[in-house]
Amino acid sequence: MINEIVTHIHSILVHFPIAMIVIGLCYDLFAAWKNRSLTPSKGLWIWFVSALTAWLSVATGPEHDARGNTSFLDLHSTLADITAWAVTLLLAWRLWMVWKGNRSFVKVTLAGYLILSLLSCVLVLGTGYYGGKMVYSDGVGVKVNGNDVNPPKARHIKQAEKAQ
Repeated sequence: MINEIVTHIHSILVHFPIAMIVIGLCYDLFAAWKNRSLTPSKGLWIWFVSALTAWLSVATGPEHDARGNTSFLDLHSTLADITAWAVTLLLAWRLWMVWKGNRSFVKVTLAGYLILSLLSCVLVLGTGYYGGKMVYSDGVGVKVNGNDVNPPKARHIKQAEKAQ
């Protein structure tokens, strides 16, 4: 069972940044709409978990399973990296505001912050979309009866080199 979890850790982890970023955006939009400002310390943990799980998802992405098997890998990886950086920037911005005395985001800073939050949400949904395309359209990482539906090309190349 542990081996099963370890081999599928990316598939398990990726759902957390998707959910947390969407929840964070909704929380921030509601708070901003209700109060006409946003207190950076409130909801900070949402963006902390978002950034942490985004980076864990990036780190556990099994590129070796997809290399050569799909045309979506490079776009998916690029969007994932940009998402992780955008969420980290949001977290850093909030932490800086808390450190500076918990000033609220208002007017221009609120608009800029919410635009970056919305962008991070669009990025994570795009990343998930292309990750889903790799799995559901190209069969990357999918096994039937223990055999890869779309075996990694790199593995076949290495096996062919060993046979020679």
